[in-house]
Amino acid sequence: MTTPRMRMAAIGGSMALAVSIAATPAMAQDDPTATIQGFMDAVVAKDFEALPTYFCEEQAGQAAQFDVSALAVDMPEGMDVQSLLDAFRFDVQLESMEVISQDEAEAVVSVVGEMSMDVDPEPLIPFIEAVIEMSGMEADEATVQMFTTMMMAEFEAESESIDGEVTLVPGETMPWLICSDLDFGEDEMMDDDM
Repeated sequence: MTTPRMRMAAIGGSMALAVSIAATPAMAQDDPTATIQGFMDAVVAKDFEALPTYFCEEQAGQAAQFDVSALAVDMPEGMDVQSLLDAFRFDVQLESMEVISQDEAEAVVSVVGEMSMDVDPEPLIPFIEAVIEMSGMEADEATVQMFTTMMMAEFEAESESIDGEVTLVPGETMPWLICSDLDFGEDEMMDDDM
């Protein structure tokens, strides 16, 4: 099982963005749902350095799949990658996070809701201008508008269901750590050829 991902076919190359979860009401820090909520909030806030701290050692590699800042590695030098990252907004409406079982060694939480990704065209414009100029074209208003329209069509917001169970184990850095594959969303969001 893999984490939910949405395919990004940007003009400068193919890239992937992870989808994550928006805030829900406050909860006790020793509640296993607090770890899931904290992780989701970190992705939405793009606090990528914090992401691995929410996982047990065996599952820490999953954090990289949510780290959209890794897009910078694939971009040509001088590209305004931050403007691209700033353009993407993630929204999740949680219907429930319910602790199914919990003892001293393990907790299992059911997470149900809906998630989507949206694009704000304004912060996308500097990225598009840079791509156009790097290709040797003039970044005039008409060309920028054409490429902006193309990218907005590529990244139209889609909603996907969240319906999965997350296993957590006691941790040292926080009371509970995610220790299972996150399997939210439909299979089409888990694009293996990214």
